Amino acid sequence: MDSASTAVINPLFCTPYPIDLAFTTKPPGHKKSGPLAAVDAAGNVLFRAQDSSWGGFTQLSDAAGHTILTMKAKFRTMHHRWQAFRGESTEGTDLLFTLRRSSAFQLHDEWFVFLAANAKEENCDFKIVGSYSKKNYTIYKGDSSFVVAQLSKEHKLNLELEKHAFGATITANCDYSFVVALIAIFHVVYAIDATMNAVIIGATVGAASS
Repeated sequence: MDSASTAVINPLFCTPYPIDLAFTTKPPGHKKSGPLAAVDAAGNVLFRAQDSSWGGFTQLSDAAGHTILTMKAKFRTMHHRWQAFRGESTEGTDLLFTLRRSSAFQLHDEWFVFLAANAKEENCDFKIVGSYSKKNYTIYKGDSSFVVAQLSKEHKLNLELEKHAFGATITANCDYSFVVALIAIFHVVYAIDATMNAVIIGATVGAASS
């Protein structure tokens, strides 16, 4: 598989060898927790995912602080759909990919990615299965068995990071910025789901005790 076929965001983020990254909210040298960051083996922050409190979107910035992607949820959709746009744009002409659940009612966690050119969405370009809460997502190329990336609860970097840091191994010639973007979206989705579940549980307990 050549790098061009997996350069979703930028071919500069495709390496001819596998790459391991760690994901943490407290990168080396930072005393306080912040936005989710992707860190390399040297402890350098390659990407940061910054949530907007008013715009309903998440932006991914590179090591230099430049926004390379804007990811926005589409409200009132059955499949929990997200769209990712180049740079700071949210215009249709700058759409790079769409992420959505494989079905509205799922028995297991499965997501599909459709590149912008795949407007009919008849066959997915990438498939993600597993569990984000358990950090065992696997990203496949389409419906094939080709693994683009594998998340793991324990990162493989020789770095002292916070206990909640996790890792991902990205296959050679695959766009690791794309993998980071997907993880940034899942990080937000999981946080929203956890908050909603806490509210529901709290309301149920309150009603039972009243």
